[in-house]
Amino acid sequence: MLPYAVGLLAALSAATVAALLWFGLLQRQVALKTHQLQQELDERRQAEAALRASELRFRDVTEAASDWIWEMDANLRFTYLSGRFYALTGIAPRQVLGQTRWDIATVRSVADQRRWRQHQELLAQRRPFRDFVYQTKLSGRRGGRYLKVSGKPIHDGLGQFQGYRGTGTDITEQIKAEEALHESELRLRRIIDLVPHMIFARDRRGRFLLANRAAADACGTTVEGLVNHDAPDGRDRHEDLERMLDDDLEVIASGVSKLIAEETFTDPDGHVRILQTLKIPFVEPGLNDTAVLSVAMDITEQKHAKEEVARMRLYLKNIIDSMPSMLIGVDPWGYITVLNQPAEQAGGASWEAAQGRFFGDVFPQLESQFEPVRQAIRLGHPIKTPRMTLDVQGELHYADVMVYPLMADGASGAVIRVDDVTARVRIESMMVQTEKMLSVGGLAAGMAHEINNPLGAILQGSQNIQRRLAPDLPQNRAAAEAAGVDLHQINRYLEARNIPRFLEGIREAGTRAAKIVTDMLSFSRRSESRFSPVDLEELLETVLRLAASDYDLKKKYDFKRIAIERDYDPTLRLLYCDKTEIEQVILNLLKNAAQAMAEDDTPAPTITLRTRRTTDYGLIEVVDNGPGMDEKTLKRVFEPFFTTKDVGVGTGLGLSVSYFIITEQHHGRLAVISKPGQGACFSIHLPLTRETSP
Repeated sequence: MLPYAVGLLAALSAATVAALLWFGLLQRQVALKTHQLQQELDERRQAEAALRASELRFRDVTEAASDWIWEMDANLRFTYLSGRFYALTGIAPRQVLGQTRWDIATVRSVADQRRWRQHQELLAQRRPFRDFVYQTKLSGRRGGRYLKVSGKPIHDGLGQFQGYRGTGTDITEQIKAEEALHESELRLRRIIDLVPHMIFARDRRGRFLLANRAAADACGTTVEGLVNHDAPDGRDRHEDLERMLDDDLEVIASGVSKLIAEETFTDPDGHVRILQTLKIPFVEPGLNDTAVLSVAMDITEQKHAKEEVARMRLYLKNIIDSMPSMLIGVDPWGYITVLNQPAEQAGGASWEAAQGRFFGDVFPQLESQFEPVRQAIRLGHPIKTPRMTLDVQGELHYADVMVYPLMADGASGAVIRVDDVTARVRIESMMVQTEKMLSVGGLAAGMAHEINNPLGAILQGSQNIQRRLAPDLPQNRAAAEAAGVDLHQINRYLEARNIPRFLEGIREAGTRAAKIVTDMLSFSRRSESRFSPVDLEELLETVLRLAASDYDLKKKYDFKRIAIERDYDPTLRLLYCDKTEIEQVILNLLKNAAQAMAEDDTPAPTITLRTRRTTDYGLIEVVDNGPGMDEKTLKRVFEPFFTTKDVGVGTGLGLSVSYFIITEQHHGRLAVISKPGQGACFSIHLPLTRETSP
């Protein structure tokens, strides 16, 4: 049994050794494997740590990015949304996960349906896409949001389609801004299309960058056909647009706006229009080049209206300038607003120079009309000042002044109308004088015969008494001796009692009365005058010689002490008249002037004889520097029997007879201009031709 045991022990020992050897080998293998596992575990831990760090970095990047990350499965349902989604849209991810994109989209139009159909077809083909925009119906911040997404398909290692992964961003504010901009552009487009003026912008090549409907209509096309197209050429080229391009280039070169007051433009119908164009340089952002904005206003109607107004104003001005009346327009304060040509001539100032000046400064003689102007405006009806006296270059003129109030278009003022009625007043005076003289003439015809008979008896009786008292006549001496008286003693008695002087006074008075009757008879019948061509200067010199011999101690004047000035017109020599009658008239005027200056004791008395030729008449003026006449005397100066002289000095018929000779016998005019202290001027107008003479 021992051997068995020994053998068994040996066998066990060998097995043990073998086992121990295997165990050692196994232990080494285990240790090696354990080391490998530990190394792999360490590597895995490092990889996991790197992955966690990478995921953390990725998460940080995605959360910090302006986009979010999304994933879809093979059924195109959302399986993942990064946290940035909620931050950007305000939509909770749970509302999106498990749904397709079109499940949460808003489809409003046929165009939207077409876009979605194209997008789904692209996804079905597993193709990538970029910048697909849609509006979600999910409620986020302030309602639905506009999203823009891009994605690419995901495949596993075997190439099996797993879904989509991509990015998205919220472009709601951008879309709203674009919509607002689009709306603003549409509103601006509607506004500029409503503007009737041409509005357009062009670059230096003439290409339209902007145009409104008026500009397109003017070019005979549409806005779309005009904008962003090259300038027309060939037969469609618009010459006016090419001419305008030259102005555009000038504005671009200078960089300064330019106003073109008037330029012509032919519309599609061939009508020539007149434009007023403002050109403004500006920089087109997309071109980074200077372009020109033009605003062209069609002023054709205004131009024609302005021309019509100007024509009408000229027509009206010609009308008021053709009026003989002075017309002065003033405002309520008396400042001149308008003048017609007669007023310009009277005031010595043009409308432009007088405008804005006080009318009393331009027309001093009308300054007294300021109160009537105020009254006319206040009361609203015209105010008339008849026969206002005016001093025109030293001559007395008469004028009717009428002030008319103006009330139109909220502006008030007045028109002063001044009518020179000097001729009318003189004609009226002449008519009055003529009527008076005609009445006197009618009386004279009957009175002459009634007065002449007793005058003849008085003159003959006084003459016979003087003759029968004369001692040198034999018949007188014989009668005295027969009566037993001494004729010389009778004459001495008569002289002692002033009887001869009384008889001489009776004779002189009778002779004077006979002269008055003779003058009166000149009114009742036309004398047999003899008209012939007369040398006017010779006639006047003859009258001066006759006047120089006239000296009257009782009348207190000596013509030789009066200075005579001659102002003869050499073109006026012959005058067709009755020489004797004209001499009588001139002599009468000279005597009246001499007597007036003598009575007034005028220092350096002077009489001027002046002649002038006018169109149809020869003018003779007798001017003195005597005391002159007042208004009352002027009105009666030609009136028969009117005199300013003392009783017994004048009959009051001298000027009346002169007036009759000039007006009736010669068909001329006799007038007088005078003011107190400024002398008198008698004017005689005699016809130059025989046809206008009697």
